[in-house]
Amino acid sequence: MRHPKGNTILGALTILMLLILACNVSPVTPTAPAGEPVGEATPQPPSPTPASDVTAQTGCTLNGAFVADVTVPDNSTFPPNTPFTKTWRLRNTGTCTWEAGTLLTFVSGDAMNGPASVPVGIVAPGATVDVSVNLVAPASPGTYKGNWQLQAPDGTLFGSVIYVQIVVPQPTEEPTEEPTEEPTEEPTTETPTCVDPDPTLVPIIDRAANMGYDLGCPTAESFTVYGAFQYFWTNIDNPNPHTHFRSLMIWRSDNKEIYVIVGEDTDASRGMLLAYTDFWDESQPEVHPDCADMAVPDGYQLPIRGFGKVWCENGLWDQVGWPDQPEAAATLLIQPMELGLAMRVSTPLWDYLIALHYPGVYAITMYTP
Repeated sequence: MRHPKGNTILGALTILMLLILACNVSPVTPTAPAGEPVGEATPQPPSPTPASDVTAQTGCTLNGAFVADVTVPDNSTFPPNTPFTKTWRLRNTGTCTWEAGTLLTFVSGDAMNGPASVPVGIVAPGATVDVSVNLVAPASPGTYKGNWQLQAPDGTLFGSVIYVQIVVPQPTEEPTEEPTEEPTEEPTTETPTCVDPDPTLVPIIDRAANMGYDLGCPTAESFTVYGAFQYFWTNIDNPNPHTHFRSLMIWRSDNKEIYVIVGEDTDASRGMLLAYTDFWDESQPEVHPDCADMAVPDGYQLPIRGFGKVWCENGLWDQVGWPDQPEAAATLLIQPMELGLAMRVSTPLWDYLIALHYPGVYAITMYTP
């Protein structure tokens, strides 16, 4: 019989932010960063050519792939010397966890006054993470392209080469004549689309900002979907119950994502954010076969269905803990934000207000009985 302590703790996401697994629920249990211009810009393909796996000393494989441009799409235009932040969404497509000390490193092209590297963090196989680099548009007009690649803590480069490509336009000439007519309307400029925050979610948006995790403005109106929720407890071998930290798993029915908040206290008021994509369906057993023979601590139980598949395949028993109650159906009120999302998770007995900050790969929660 296998014991959970022999497994490696796996960590997050990005995200975040940003991202991931879900479980199907029934009505009670779910079912349902200046260089010379590089010349003419070339369009970026939908995703880079897949990179070959790099085999680590432990025998697992290192790899990573581009998922999406979160900010600054190809050939975005910036005036000379303008600071900007480029964010890519990357997925761990290998079998090794990206360990602490993993970096996204500048490898060639135009550095655009950026750093040599930025930290990525811990990312489990199959999970996604948003990685941001602060850059500055060059002073001269032209098209500029900088290439970046993941780097393991031992210095090994791996995964697809990703890039940022921008355009610094030629300065416009001043008009030689005054216009003969006054404009009838003020010129419009493109700005990020922001809407009003849902009043229900304002407390958690404000709390996250006060704790240094500003979500930015809401980018869409709030909406409601059904989902699922389950408590998990860590450090359960310690007889002191105050050391038993509470973690949360939340499933969304609309995009089949599971958010995992690795609690840092008994109330799960804050913690690292992990995110996974749901691959469980009704044709699979409720209890994952790899975990079916595990020794279950007294008073606890094996998670099942989508939560169980994530928990078992990613070895989350030490990091996230064990559930002492079954998963529960929930209603989710969700509002997308510039840097994450705000959410209320409701059951007939209580509500949780939750802020997911994708760049920080972190979550803030508020329990509201």
